[in-house]
Amino acid sequence: MHPILIIGAGPAGTMAALRLAGTGMPVTLIEQHLFPRDKVCGECLSSLAIDVLRRAGISAGSFSVTPTQFTRTRIVAQDGSEASFPLNLPMWGLSRRNLDTFLQQAAVEAGAKLLSPARVEQIHPGDSPSGVVRNLSTNEVSTINGSTILLADGRGAFLQHRPKPTGDLGIKSHFSDIDADRHAIALFSVAGAYVVVAPIENNRWNIACNVPVSIVRAHAGNSDAILQTFRQQNSGLDRALRHASREEPWLVSPLPRFAVQSRWLDNVIPLGNAAAALEPIGGEGMGLALRSAELAAEEIIKAHAANRSVNTRRLRAQYQSLWRTRRLACRATAVVLSSARYSSSLIELARITPAIGRSVMRLMGKPCAKSCETSLSVV
Repeated sequence: MHPILIIGAGPAGTMAALRLAGTGMPVTLIEQHLFPRDKVCGECLSSLAIDVLRRAGISAGSFSVTPTQFTRTRIVAQDGSEASFPLNLPMWGLSRRNLDTFLQQAAVEAGAKLLSPARVEQIHPGDSPSGVVRNLSTNEVSTINGSTILLADGRGAFLQHRPKPTGDLGIKSHFSDIDADRHAIALFSVAGAYVVVAPIENNRWNIACNVPVSIVRAHAGNSDAILQTFRQQNSGLDRALRHASREEPWLVSPLPRFAVQSRWLDNVIPLGNAAAALEPIGGEGMGLALRSAELAAEEIIKAHAANRSVNTRRLRAQYQSLWRTRRLACRATAVVLSSARYSSSLIELARITPAIGRSVMRLMGKPCAKSCETSLSVV
């Protein structure tokens, strides 16, 4: 039997490899980067992600570091007003360096074959799919045959219709000594963009910003200058960062946004951000990546046991139910948060009618308790 080829060893690729290899199926996992490595990401694991990890036998205690647990979401407008939404289920803050390295090792221990550093340069879909792979250590090129190809490259580079660029960039880095609640993920409104500040392991923080290319160009690509401008626009962000120190270089990456495509290539199944990509404001990216990988692995295992083809039509429908509402809610919230007037109005609505704020959070995949706290900071 040809192996299942998995392109990309992020959370989606490694979870699929872990589940499939755990049943004894041959799996080849191909990753172009050597781990450990960091990546542009909000580094938040939602309750959806935590549930998938737990079904795979992974708990907070499985990691070599302890994920930070947070139970609230704070939204801070440019005028200093803010709302805090208690979450029904906690989230984890964990760096991609530690999460991805752990999941890759777990997949290998389950029986997956790892090719790294290696880059897939071309795929051939069809009844007997294959990938053209370049070994980045030796520069040798080979063709690897597979039974199914799982795309988990995070970009959708091999989709039938490659998504168009959004014109937005994600910038992130890790910081220490941030003056903020370590039990909350905070979303700060700035002009035309937003900033996410989330606690991660080892008493550090992840700052991730969704920034239009126009703002990056206006600052000549200087991410420190961009953050300084954002601090001037949001007094709450400025207070949180008054003693902060950046611990690592900034990372920058394009931010995709696209829906689940109506057709897939034969015997090629996308996972995570290769299947669909939503606004990162909701902290659901890794949860959707892990859940889509779990669904795909389950369908492949069932198809193999029944000696039938993978039901991609049903799998696409499952993907649609995962992404559709979250995509719309997260994009709408991002537009609101990027506006001084709209973000203040959202917080005022949450104060007057808390159910509205809870509804927004629920649509993004974050069910909240029935309480909502709002305040207006004195600037």
